[in-house]
Amino acid sequence: MNHRAMSRRSFLRLGGIAVVGGALAACAPATPAQESSGGESAASEMQAGIEGREYILWGLQYDPHVERYHMLSDAFKEVSGAVAVVEPQAWPLETKVISAMAAGTVPDVTCIMGKQLVPLLEQGALIPMAEAVFEPAGIDPDEFFNPGAIGAYFYDGHHWGVPVEDNNVGQAVGVRTDWVEEAGDEAMEIWNNALELGWFDSFESVWHLAEILQQTDDDGNVKVWGLNGQGWDNRTWMGIMRDLGQDWWDSANQEFFLNSEAAMEALRIYVDEPIFQRGIEAHLDTSHFNALLAGRVAVAMGNNAMAGEGAKIGLPIEAVARPPTTLGQDPLFVGEGGWGFEVPKEAESQDVGIEFLRYMCTYDAQYIFSGIYGGSMPAAVEVMHSDIYEGDNPVKRSVRRSVNVLTNTVYYGWGFGIPSEMERITSTAITQVRTGELVIAEACDQMQAEMIQHHEQWLEAQS
Repeated sequence: MNHRAMSRRSFLRLGGIAVVGGALAACAPATPAQESSGGESAASEMQAGIEGREYILWGLQYDPHVERYHMLSDAFKEVSGAVAVVEPQAWPLETKVISAMAAGTVPDVTCIMGKQLVPLLEQGALIPMAEAVFEPAGIDPDEFFNPGAIGAYFYDGHHWGVPVEDNNVGQAVGVRTDWVEEAGDEAMEIWNNALELGWFDSFESVWHLAEILQQTDDDGNVKVWGLNGQGWDNRTWMGIMRDLGQDWWDSANQEFFLNSEAAMEALRIYVDEPIFQRGIEAHLDTSHFNALLAGRVAVAMGNNAMAGEGAKIGLPIEAVARPPTTLGQDPLFVGEGGWGFEVPKEAESQDVGIEFLRYMCTYDAQYIFSGIYGGSMPAAVEVMHSDIYEGDNPVKRSVRRSVNVLTNTVYYGWGFGIPSEMERITSTAITQVRTGELVIAEACDQMQAEMIQHHEQWLEAQS
């Protein structure tokens, strides 16, 4: 589906529209029935309320993001008449909003990753979305958005923002396709099967391809490792756990499963088998992403931007999704959510901010943001099928495979404490397994104990 234009009249009727086939009915011209149902008076009232009004938008001070903020605010001005003052901020944004609360200079709209909202939610700094945004926009957020995207904004029974991205960075397997072709028929058979499925059919296939592609010198020293997966470790590992049938954390019962049988098996698959059993991987001084781009590894597991970054420097890299743990099943994944827009409670022009977030619940707005980087992982289900991802080249094919598994991806969760601390605890333990400092059982026990301690301290701080 291609990008569509939204008229001012259609946007101003958002309060009374319904979703049709996943797209907002506002994208279509008004019918005679709509014209006679009071829509014109409602439109005039809303237009009079925000046309010409200014609102302040804070987002990440990063050129690709700033470009999208201006594109979105320009498009919103076309349909509403409201004027944005875009004020990019350096990372981390949530602390700056807290400081602005104390100073009485809170922006009207913020663009902050869902997982970074914990400090703001602890202070009750944001407005919930259901009555203010989703219901007037006529969308069911659980149908309009992919589960990993909307999950990053759902906490304590409420949605706290409108997602624009589903950053699943632990699901891709990038491969140097020129080395596959040079390796011959056996390697090509494994790779062609992965291309056909959209993912490797098994970890055994990944390991075997890596064995074929690993390169050594005349003395048997490794020149190019077959495989590497370090970096973004916890998302990949948690995804393998979920694929094995065990979530790492049960928010309903406030229970961790970091030292469960599934957790240990996932670490065996992810780290022990390739490093200590097969000898096709080593702990490097960089991430799998950088190692692949530097020609130090042939197959890399994790970040889904490998093909695009490879193309920038002329490397033939293509990616498919990580394999399932059970042959013949679709793989399941755990992601970290992504960016989205919020409205602070203390915003001076909160009503304009709310209208902007209602606009963000349209196909058009979601399409605009998803065009970042030439095509990011979309939050909105319908945008998955847009022309952003069309094209027959390694990058576009790789992106489509990542997009296609978003429906099998969930956010890693809420209620366990601070996401950055969880990521530190789990990544540290996984690295210690990689280096041989800890065996799997020790690492899992360490993660379990440290997360229980962190969770208790976090709960105590809330009381």
